[in-house]
Amino acid sequence: MSANIAARMSVDDEIGPAVDEKPKIEHLERYNVESKEVDDVIMKSSFEDLPWKKTWVVFRKAALMCIFASFSAAADGFQVSMTSNIVANKGFIQTYGTIIDPKTGGPKLDADILAAWGGIQSAGQGIGMLTQHFVADRLGRKAAFYALWVSLLIAVALESFGRDWRSWLCAKLFSGFGVGSVQFMTGMYMTELAPSRIRGFLLIFYSAWYGIGQLCSSLALKVMNDKSPYNYLTPIYTEWAMLGLMAIVYVIIPESPFWCASVGKHDKGRAVMKQLNGGIEGYDVDYHYNIIKRSIEKEQSYQKQIDGESHGFLTELRNVKEVFIGINGFRTLIAFWPACVQQIGGLAVLSSYSSYFAQQAGFGDPFLFSLLLALVAIVCTLVEASLIDLIGRRSLFLIGSITVWVMCMVVGGLGLMTNRSASVNRLVLVFSLFWRLGSTLLGNLGWAYVAETGSSRLRAKTAGIAAAGGVCLGLVFNTSVPYMLNTTGANWQLKTAFFFAGISTPFVVASFFLIPDTSRRTPAELDEMFRKKVKPWRFRSYVTDAQKALNEDRARRGEMDPARLQQNA
Repeated sequence: MSANIAARMSVDDEIGPAVDEKPKIEHLERYNVESKEVDDVIMKSSFEDLPWKKTWVVFRKAALMCIFASFSAAADGFQVSMTSNIVANKGFIQTYGTIIDPKTGGPKLDADILAAWGGIQSAGQGIGMLTQHFVADRLGRKAAFYALWVSLLIAVALESFGRDWRSWLCAKLFSGFGVGSVQFMTGMYMTELAPSRIRGFLLIFYSAWYGIGQLCSSLALKVMNDKSPYNYLTPIYTEWAMLGLMAIVYVIIPESPFWCASVGKHDKGRAVMKQLNGGIEGYDVDYHYNIIKRSIEKEQSYQKQIDGESHGFLTELRNVKEVFIGINGFRTLIAFWPACVQQIGGLAVLSSYSSYFAQQAGFGDPFLFSLLLALVAIVCTLVEASLIDLIGRRSLFLIGSITVWVMCMVVGGLGLMTNRSASVNRLVLVFSLFWRLGSTLLGNLGWAYVAETGSSRLRAKTAGIAAAGGVCLGLVFNTSVPYMLNTTGANWQLKTAFFFAGISTPFVVASFFLIPDTSRRTPAELDEMFRKKVKPWRFRSYVTDAQKALNEDRARRGEMDPARLQQNA
């Protein structure tokens, strides 16, 4: 495929209505790649149409680098689970308890302090997500990774050496900042490296590492609680090993070629692509880097038309409004929606306060409950990873939304029973695990949509702001759920699930009309479909101009296509 085809692009692209949405290629009119019709088309690489398995073989270096980058999610999940579930440890309660339990006469954690811890962590997450995209855009993805690592380092130091609830409050703030930054940055970074054909699997694989981190944390707490129920420091010390793992990952991974293209570091960007894909037969590094470069330039031309020339950081800060208006606003809404539905589906109950919920629900071993939740999350994630590129993001999202709503109704209904027997409590456990399964589906897909939905130029800003929106909801529920569950508060216990079923109903219904399928689409194709206002439920079958041009170009060149040679190899 000649590079001059990809280079031809006009900056005065008009946003038009949705056009020709026929789902089958064979029913489309011929698309002449030599005509002026494609002057404004950013060409799609023929390698994007390789079969799923062949893509793994051909792009194994890029795929392995994405997997390596996703290792940091294990440390993220470990940190979140450790700081959330250790509140049920007897030694932790003895150290940080500030009120007297009338039943036992011993110390007890104050619901107000629990709410403050949950709220400050969510606030830290929001601060990270709202600020780190500036670092990522101006200084690079790696610089942003280093910044979040320092924040986690401070958090673990405070957790290890602090002995007052205020020190834990500060630790939660820094932990939230680091965790929130990891969550949106890692998926975004992987999206910029991964081939679109296997991007969904890799993004869910990132979530699997997050679940493995949570499982390891729950297992460590379970073992330590059985052996030494008053020792809470040893599990916390294990977080230092996770920090070491993250440091190794961040030092080794390369810079993003998308960022290099956005700031004019083209030699460095080509070097990264050569490092990842340079050994592939028929792969033209300059041509493929030019696709990225043209996508960025086209988006930058839109910015200049709207806001004029940039004049430094203050202009960039003012231009954040772009992600809230027009098509970019719609893209931000879609990126935010999965996190929104997950939060209002009761995430806080089965995540931040899972062990506390277990105590209130009458489970004898809250740490075992947290361990089972982590196991369900991992199994769900692995199954989801194998299906996401096959049946698509949209179908899995709708399945997860419906599952969460139904389980909220069932668990809430069981909560209406008084003096529940052991068998009923076991039923609650089973349905809670299904509740977690649906929530995990939404959470994994949420990070995929956060990473993929933003435009090539605004990806970091869209991802950060959309993720921060989910955290704002998390802040609301992390501070309110303890009062819903606690006997000194509303004392709803299991009936808390009814609350989440009620508020999630309109959002579940709206998802059928709002959520698109972004599977197997290149960034340029997604830009095109959003500009043309393709209906969300038609994304999967829509044929882009880039695909039409590629089909014509293939037919014209026949066996000279390097991707076909790879496919037949």
